[in-house]
Amino acid sequence: MTDVQTFLSVDDALERILRGFTPLPARHTPLAEALGLIAAEDVLARDNVPGFDNSAYDGYAVRAADLALASADTPAQLRVVDEIPAGRVSPLTLHPGEAARIMTGAPVPAGADTVVPFEDTDRTDWGYLGTDPRSTYGDRRVVAVLETAAPGENVRPAGGDISAGSVVVEAGRRLGPAEIGVLGSVGVTTVRAHPRASAAIIPTGDEIVEIDASIRAGQVRNSNAWALEAATRTLGAEPNRLPITGDTVEALQAALTTGAESDVIVTIGGVSMGDFDLVTNVLGSEGRMDFWQINMRPGKPLAFGFVHDTPVIGLPGNPVSSIVCFALFVRPALLRLMGHRDLTHPRVRAVAGERLRSAQGKRTFLRAQLRRENGQLLCTSAGDQSSYRMSSLVDGNGLAVLLEDQTIEPGERVDVLALDSEALLQL
Repeated sequence: MTDVQTFLSVDDALERILRGFTPLPARHTPLAEALGLIAAEDVLARDNVPGFDNSAYDGYAVRAADLALASADTPAQLRVVDEIPAGRVSPLTLHPGEAARIMTGAPVPAGADTVVPFEDTDRTDWGYLGTDPRSTYGDRRVVAVLETAAPGENVRPAGGDISAGSVVVEAGRRLGPAEIGVLGSVGVTTVRAHPRASAAIIPTGDEIVEIDASIRAGQVRNSNAWALEAATRTLGAEPNRLPITGDTVEALQAALTTGAESDVIVTIGGVSMGDFDLVTNVLGSEGRMDFWQINMRPGKPLAFGFVHDTPVIGLPGNPVSSIVCFALFVRPALLRLMGHRDLTHPRVRAVAGERLRSAQGKRTFLRAQLRRENGQLLCTSAGDQSSYRMSSLVDGNGLAVLLEDQTIEPGERVDVLALDSEALLQL
């Protein structure tokens, strides 16, 4: 067991935790399973996208030179020599005075350099191939074009979106739906990416019962573990919520051994100074402790160490303290394991709508409500800040960050960690 430095600052604690985590080795991952993962290397396009010159409209493929004098009064009359639906390549080459009826996405025939939409012709049969495409001249073999067009107009050029050999997804980028679509468009079926991190969640305490149990006086439902399981899953990691562990050394040793099969162990409770708070003692005897207790509120009793070489983050048992410490310390660790580079919640500057005061001598994270009012982002308290009030995390959508012994008066600026990025975009 190493010497344990107590009452670390929040910044020092996070730095020491992150030193214990490096990105998981990249794997070749099927594209169907890659959503949300981080690319471990640049991915190059195998093909051009589009792979061929194709029409951006339903209309007629023509030669721009044939339209030089076209207008509504003096339309250019062209002979229609082919009909080209999407997926068909015309065997013909257009010659001067010729046009090919063409659908959106269909390959532009040789000799054509422009597509004229139906709307710019005298044709009223804009619907489908197979209709009777007669012009005002009564001849289905002739189309009258009513406007001029420049070469390349309404033509999607081969490689106009992506050129073969170019980087389509760079290393470190999160693979969202757009990235998955782009990779599919260039024929990439697997991608080297950092895998999802696994987190063993171990609730501790003889007083804890499962959420569907008939609760008796003195018992507490296992809501913390369910909340942390959901928070882990939200990050794209894989939670493994283990059974409730009783307050015995043997039970905790067994749970930690099982949890060590995951990439990180997250314990809940048992890190304070009570007679039955065993996590720090077992961690110190079975593995190695790095630190215990942080100069913050809520969440002072937080432990970090290793057992069987697996990192262990011991969270407080109070529900708010547990969730806040997860946001500040577990979340960055899981994101680093999965190859993310941006590890912290978005931080915004807001105007205090009331007096906000830190706990004496401690970095304080106040549950707060962010809202837009009179054109500015306003921050107010989410109510009673007691660490047992999990409902305040529902009422609030951010954590106001107050430095040690800091008071912020109404109208002054305050830093706020936005817990819900999507909600932040709507403010």
